Amino acid sequence: MNQDVRELAAEYARALQGYLAGHGEAALQQAYELGRQTLAKGLGLLDVATVQHWGLLRALAKSRTPQERSRALRAGQKLCVESLLPFEMAHRRVQEVNTALRDSEHRYRNLVDTARDVIYTLSTDGRLKTLNPVFETITGWSRTEWLGKAFAPLVYPDDLPRATAMFQAVLAGQAPPMFELRILSKAGSYIPGEFMVTAQIHDGQIVGVLGVARDITDRQRAQEALRHLNEALEEEIKRIAHALHDEAGQLLASVHIVLADIARELPTSSSQRLEEVRSLLNKIEEQLRHLSHELRPTILDDLGLQPALEFLADGVSKRTGLRISVAGTPGSRLPPATETALYRIVQEALTNVTRHAQAAHVAIAFSRNGHALCCSIQDDGAGFDLPTTRARRGQRGLGLSGIQERLNAVGGTLNIVSQPGRGTELLITVPVEATSADSHSARR
Repeated sequence: MNQDVRELAAEYARALQGYLAGHGEAALQQAYELGRQTLAKGLGLLDVATVQHWGLLRALAKSRTPQERSRALRAGQKLCVESLLPFEMAHRRVQEVNTALRDSEHRYRNLVDTARDVIYTLSTDGRLKTLNPVFETITGWSRTEWLGKAFAPLVYPDDLPRATAMFQAVLAGQAPPMFELRILSKAGSYIPGEFMVTAQIHDGQIVGVLGVARDITDRQRAQEALRHLNEALEEEIKRIAHALHDEAGQLLASVHIVLADIARELPTSSSQRLEEVRSLLNKIEEQLRHLSHELRPTILDDLGLQPALEFLADGVSKRTGLRISVAGTPGSRLPPATETALYRIVQEALTNVTRHAQAAHVAIAFSRNGHALCCSIQDDGAGFDLPTTRARRGQRGLGLSGIQERLNAVGGTLNIVSQPGRGTELLITVPVEATSADSHSARR
């Protein structure tokens, strides 16, 4: 018998003697407390039995008659029940916790097994520990073919450096942003996926990586279709702009020639009226020229995005009185689809400002960092409460659906910052190829 059990046995014997002496409820409470102490000390039911056995022997040794011994046994039974109550309550709590844990695990397992996204875990050495069933549906592989194996052979070779970098970042305690990888299917093709990863932590230590991967094949097909649609629209806009600039211009030039011939045959007073008509035709010709350039500025194709935006800003300023500045540079020439998308986005943003913002100044700024080109369009207008307006009207009600669709087509993102009375800023980011100058700047 160790020291803890010996001390508890002595207290139990005193409680039993107190109960026999008529202390009643106080002795029962003492027995209950002894049960709690036994549990708190980490002792088990066998230790409780030892305590009760030793205490009961002492009580029986002091009994002189069969009646006293019988009374001592009955008292020991009551105190035994009281001292076991803390164990019973603890047992029930454990059962409740275990039941809740099983229910939670069952719900989690149902969630993982029925998820439409691939949910997986990796060990710290990059081996696949778990995969949910949808992995088989999407890739055609059996889970057993990959569990316990390194994830690297599943990744498209050109994407492997990015996958490895994200894996190492998580193990280093960082939270990497969402990223895309192409994953090998059993048929031999590669499936585009969008990934989000986080650390698995146990006892304060990173023990693995939890990841969620979504098949974005349909999204990329939709983006490609949208890109083709935008290209077709741009071709149609180019045709209309050409018709306005060349064909309408030629017709107006013909009208000028006819008017000049008529003016020579008319008296001076009538010729002055024809000059007024000619002046109006000049204004129409100028407006058509501006409209043609804004529909599809040849400067965008010939010189690039920045000169085209400066031309656009100048035209909008002259028509509306809005002061517009263009700062920074997009860097080297971008793919035609990206340049066109950014031009149209700035054009639509300026239209929104002139219609709704009550602004006096708009600042357009470009910055380039590695594989990302950032464009900020900021006005000093009325602004608005973004969460309230978005909840009431949605993205389309903000007049931004066209901007978002164009960004989707080139893989870009849009963030909006606005407060009532403090203007609005559109923050646009599009992926671009890094130049040597960008890379050098980023390293510095």
